[in-house]
Amino acid sequence: MLGFKILKRSKKFCIPFFILFASFSTYSKASFTFSPNILKAQNLIFDLKLDEAEKILVTEAAITKDNLAIPWLQEYVLFYKNFILEEEILYNNSLKVWDNCIASAEKIKTNDAWHRFVLSDMYLHRALVKLKMEANISAGNDLKKAYTLLKENEKLFYSFLPDNKNFGLIQAAISSVPKSYSWLTNLMGFEGNLIEGSKKIEAYLNSEQKAVEHINLKIETAFIFALLQHHLQKNANAAWKTITPYTMGYKTSMLQNYMRATIANYAGKNDEVINIISQKPSYSSTFPFYFMDYLLGCAKLKKLDTQADIHFKIYTIKFKGKQYKKSAYRYLAWSCILQNDLPTADIYYTLCSKNGSNLQEEDNQAQKEAKEIIKWPAILLKPRLLFDGKYYGQSLTLLNSIKENDLIHLKCKLELLYRKARVYHETNDYANALLLYDKVIKEGTNESYYYAAYATLQMGFIYEFQKKNALAIQYYKKAKNDFSKNLEYRNSIEQKAKAGIKRLGS
Repeated sequence: MLGFKILKRSKKFCIPFFILFASFSTYSKASFTFSPNILKAQNLIFDLKLDEAEKILVTEAAITKDNLAIPWLQEYVLFYKNFILEEEILYNNSLKVWDNCIASAEKIKTNDAWHRFVLSDMYLHRALVKLKMEANISAGNDLKKAYTLLKENEKLFYSFLPDNKNFGLIQAAISSVPKSYSWLTNLMGFEGNLIEGSKKIEAYLNSEQKAVEHINLKIETAFIFALLQHHLQKNANAAWKTITPYTMGYKTSMLQNYMRATIANYAGKNDEVINIISQKPSYSSTFPFYFMDYLLGCAKLKKLDTQADIHFKIYTIKFKGKQYKKSAYRYLAWSCILQNDLPTADIYYTLCSKNGSNLQEEDNQAQKEAKEIIKWPAILLKPRLLFDGKYYGQSLTLLNSIKENDLIHLKCKLELLYRKARVYHETNDYANALLLYDKVIKEGTNESYYYAAYATLQMGFIYEFQKKNALAIQYYKKAKNDFSKNLEYRNSIEQKAKAGIKRLGS
């Protein structure tokens, strides 16, 4: 019902209101113009006050015929509603509205670089939503359209830097896609370039372009660049340094809150994540973004906070989409295990099996775990969670209190060895880390668990840090190719290994 109401309003997006209100219209040459009202609408969109932004844009569309900024921002509203809600009915009914928005933008030819940029943005947004909704081939076609428009703009307006946001993202992302997405590189017709893509994004971010139309674009670009710095360049501290100055409004802007909390999480600032999300705007004043509850639940669980389950319950009850649902039920099961409530943990594992999708690797891992008879003992689960929160000292103390021979199942033994290695690694004790990683590889190569493959990848990271590039490349290739029985985090391992190989120029 909510999805229907949203769509009913959103269908107003691209209707040519100037026909109905011709006597009141102001006709002008096609342009990309940011009036005070247009800027206000954009700011409201980035605050996720989408209904308020929508009303302003409808009014502006009624009095202004050929301003390309209007359909661009109308499409932004459509994008965020679909990307955040993930509701199938809304998505299916939105596809025609999306076509209308794109058609409206195509008709407004400004004869400058903004025209193709806006269209590329629209196609990229729709591709991202289609990927979420598992319409992969259609998403690939939209991605190719976005890339083609950007290539055309590059030839005609080489110095137009806003293109770098999308151009760089596509180049960097395509450069490290796993084998399961090889169809995408084939469709796009190129393999991408991590270094060039990152440079393009950074060039726009550091440019002197400070006009009003660039303000929110640069916030978005900073987030994209920070994600690349963490995921593909292995530099979480640089990612945090990038996002911080662009998200100073995190207490009033929901998107800035999300961006800041996400990068803080990657940078190991777990207490900061809790602090940031605890100060987010209320849902009563913004579009409900229940993924924020999921993130807050994760952060609290990493501190072994017994109140973490509240946020996962909000997410599983309120959020009507599918992604991270299995993961949330898994974390609810973990909360119960920590409190020695194993019967309720079983209930949550059952709910994990029956709900959500397997598109995200976290969900896929949760589904696999839910189907296993083996459950984590609390003595092993606590140091794992503390490690994830970057509380390394507390984690190692608990790990050292566990005797390997007391753990019955090989999965638990591998977790103990791997987690110790990870603590040593993160605290710069590389000698002990390498010894334990090697032991994990020897004992876990023929298992379906991720430990051996990820240990190999981590050894590659250590050797890269130590400037032993030949060894690093050897281990990256091994992580990518040599663990056919591994069923966990395969795409993530392959993507990170490929990125490592590309960083080292091989």
